[in-house]
Amino acid sequence: MGVMSVQLAEGRDANVVRLGSPGGRPILYFHSPASSGEELDGAAEDAARELGIELLTIVRRSLAAHDAGSCFMATVASDADLLVKALGLESVTVLGWSGGAPYALAASERLGPVVPAVHLVSPLPGPLIGPDAVPHQSERLQQVATTSPTSGWAVAPGALRDYMAVVAPWPFDVHSVLQPVTIWAPTEDDIVPPRLVDHLARQLPHAETVNVPGSHDWIMENWSTVLRRIATP
Repeated sequence: MGVMSVQLAEGRDANVVRLGSPGGRPILYFHSPASSGEELDGAAEDAARELGIELLTIVRRSLAAHDAGSCFMATVASDADLLVKALGLESVTVLGWSGGAPYALAASERLGPVVPAVHLVSPLPGPLIGPDAVPHQSERLQQVATTSPTSGWAVAPGALRDYMAVVAPWPFDVHSVLQPVTIWAPTEDDIVPPRLVDHLARQLPHAETVNVPGSHDWIMENWSTVLRRIATP
C-alpha cells in the first residue's frame, strides 16, 4: 500500500494512500475510525487496478491533532477539498465505509459539483449523541456512543478523536448533500441494521439503497462489486 505526503496548505501536510491504476478514474475513499485505510490493501487494490480506478485516502490520523469533536470532521472535509485541488482533479467519486460515511458525506457537501456521486457501505446512520442522535441504536452503536480514552476500540493514536467526531453532532446538514447517494446495506449487519440505513436514506435528497446479503464487513469480500458499479454507473 503506497502512502505519500501531500501538501494541503502552507506548512501543513497529510498522508495520502494512493493505489490502483495511477491516473485512472479517481475515487476518494473514507476509511473507518478503526483503521487508516489498510483494508484497501489486497482485493480493493487489485479490483481498482483491473477497472482503471485510482483509490485515494486521506489518513486521518496524520492530520493536525488540535481539532476535536465535530471540528475535526469539518477539518477533514476542508482537507478533502484541498487535496482535490492539490491533485488537480476536476471530478472525483466519493466512497465511505462504516464510520467513514459521515466524513464522506461532509466532504461531498463541501466539494459540491466536483463530486458526481457518493457511495456508502454499512454507513454510520447519523450522530450518536445530541438532539439529532439516531434513535433505536444497535447495541454496538450504543457502545460506540460512549467512546472514551479507555475504550478498547480506540487504542491507536488518533483513533479516539476519529470516533468522537462521528459520535458528536455532525457539523453539516445531511439534507444538503445533493449528489445521488448509493447506500450498500448488508441485510445481516448487526452494527448498522437495515432499519438504521433507512433512517439515513430518508434524510438524503437522492438516495438509493442496495440490499446485499452479508454482515458489516461485507465490503471486504466485495470490493469489486462496489468499484465496478462506480466505474460503470
